Amino acid sequence: MTVVSATPGQPVHAAESTLAADDATTGSRSPRPVHVAWVGVTARCLLTAASVALYIVPLDRIDLNAMTGLGLISVLPASMLLGPAALIVAFVATLSLSGRRVWLLCVQLILLTLMLHGITALIESEPRFAISWVHAGFVEYIDRTGTTAPGLDARWSWPGFFGLAAFWVGTGDITALHPLLTGAPVVFNLTYLGALGLLLTGLRMSGQAKWLAALFFCLLNWVGQDYFSPQGWGVLLYLLFLALLVMCFRTPDGLPSIRRPLRVGQRVWHRMWRDTTPGELPQRASSPSERVVVYVVLVGLFVTATVCHQLTPCAMLLSAGALVLARRCVLTGLPVLLGVILVAWISYMTQAYWGGHFNAVLSGVGNVGGTVSANISSRASLGDSGHQWVVRVRMMSTVLVFLIAGLGALRRRRAGLQDRVLLALVAAPVGLALMQSYGGEMALRVYLFALAPACVLAALAYFPRPTAAPSLLARCAAGASALVMLFAFFVTRYGNEAFERIDTGAVTAVANVYEHTSGNVRFIYVTAIPELDSTPFIPLGYRDVERVTWKNTMAPLDPTDVTAVVSALREQGPGGYLISTRSQEAYIMFGQGYLRGWGDRFRQALAATPGIRVVAENPDAAVYTLTWPPGAVAARSAPLATGVKVWRTPWTPVGVVFLILLLAVLGFREARGIQLGSGNRRRLRPLTLAAVPLLIGFALVVIERFVLLTS
Repeated sequence: MTVVSATPGQPVHAAESTLAADDATTGSRSPRPVHVAWVGVTARCLLTAASVALYIVPLDRIDLNAMTGLGLISVLPASMLLGPAALIVAFVATLSLSGRRVWLLCVQLILLTLMLHGITALIESEPRFAISWVHAGFVEYIDRTGTTAPGLDARWSWPGFFGLAAFWVGTGDITALHPLLTGAPVVFNLTYLGALGLLLTGLRMSGQAKWLAALFFCLLNWVGQDYFSPQGWGVLLYLLFLALLVMCFRTPDGLPSIRRPLRVGQRVWHRMWRDTTPGELPQRASSPSERVVVYVVLVGLFVTATVCHQLTPCAMLLSAGALVLARRCVLTGLPVLLGVILVAWISYMTQAYWGGHFNAVLSGVGNVGGTVSANISSRASLGDSGHQWVVRVRMMSTVLVFLIAGLGALRRRRAGLQDRVLLALVAAPVGLALMQSYGGEMALRVYLFALAPACVLAALAYFPRPTAAPSLLARCAAGASALVMLFAFFVTRYGNEAFERIDTGAVTAVANVYEHTSGNVRFIYVTAIPELDSTPFIPLGYRDVERVTWKNTMAPLDPTDVTAVVSALREQGPGGYLISTRSQEAYIMFGQGYLRGWGDRFRQALAATPGIRVVAENPDAAVYTLTWPPGAVAARSAPLATGVKVWRTPWTPVGVVFLILLLAVLGFREARGIQLGSGNRRRLRPLTLAAVPLLIGFALVVIERFVLLTS
């Protein structure tokens, strides 16, 4: 096999021509007769149809109430697993066809996405994830009031997603939002694949490797952030941001390397990347004005993410910075511009959040050990044996993905190709772990943001050569790995389904409380860990979020001993309700290790307690309250502060002036650099010097605001 590299001084185009000629003589297959090719296509179409039939036929035989700690896979008929498996075999077989069959690969990938990410829409009556119901309540509030409530929830400081949803849907009624909540996972995953396709167009890899990367992404995206949420929307923005950055602003090959301050570092850098061909394709010819438009779109994507989500813009900033440090991005000032935008939004627009939680925000910065403990150690030690297996499979799956990605990078380097772009994009999200534990979910977010480039490298582990047809052994290995990922997917993605699903009875019980109350309502629910603000797996807050609150109390080990729970309910006063649902009880049993049957005995004990009145009861949920004397009324909450308020300090107006001038200088600097080209960036030095004092002044005002508004 000829090494894929350009000799020193040889143009990249010439190296590509040499590579193509080599592959044409050593790796290509002779064309098959037309009738033989169509027989192969027909066979793969029939296998695709058979996989759909295997998947659909047993849908009505699934008993969701029989789930164990392993989640959804414990109640799925075998044929429902064989259906996606047969589809993966058909997909890999289609990759083996001589000639492109893009239409068939598209159909197969879309069907697999529907099978994997749309299964709950087919077998469950209500949208999953209780938090998606809360987000529906945020949309309903904006639609009803036309404003936001930053003091109600931290997410109100980033209201862009909810405002966009209210504008798009035109109503906050739960019946109108129901299809959106149900179909969000499928819609998001299909759009993710489209954005991934844009990213792949700029990379030097074979068509089979690109399709395999898309397959791996579909199978490995098990984190479960693709529901109706700012994070699900943010991942799409993130992938589009990466795709445009890699497609349009790669460093042109052949530019002189930047002198490193240390000779040792220069030698190491040279040894790593010498005698290699960039893993990206040469950029397509485009005019400076066209690239300036793309640059404006890039900044627009970042601004949109900044007003919608706390974490996504940080991942964008880290990725852009990593590409600049890896010398694979010509927009060297872009990280500074994005950092200014992000800090400005946090300083001026989210004071309602950090002003009251400043210590909590800073306490986790740099505490990697605490992040690991909150994200991995504590999760692996809770729950019954089935649920602990779910956690272990998730950890093993994550490690396996990055090991295969590392193997892909090594095989590409051995073949003379350097994938600095992909390596930088995989490594950049790790910086998020230095921030804080993010409610025990930071490890999942690091995996989520690194997944797309990791899947590309994983695909290159099997098909590393850009143009040669992959061998039969490579195709079989790729198919076998995909099948392993498939069966792991049903454990990793739906291992918590026993408590993440929402039952119709739970929705009915909550709706009953809404219908019979008009004042403030305070729900309490039980958990096995007495932590504040733990997630209730209950559809609360989908309307009137300003008058509904909830908190947890300790679940008794003995379900018949409800004395402490009743005392906690009494502390809520009139307007207090205790709610227990099948999902919440499953969380206590499977996720936190209580005995089977705990929920039924707990409900029976509550119903038999003197002074307890059953408000609503069905097999899926029950709501209780205390019998209060006539005339008792619920306490009124203080009026809720609404709208966005920028708290002012003595230097805040000056900071705004600094910010406007700084954004203008930094933005114009990058646009001017695009017009000048990479060889004339020294002419940008006056703009760089002009930005320095503005940046210092802006930073001082930001520090002043943080000091004064948190004291």
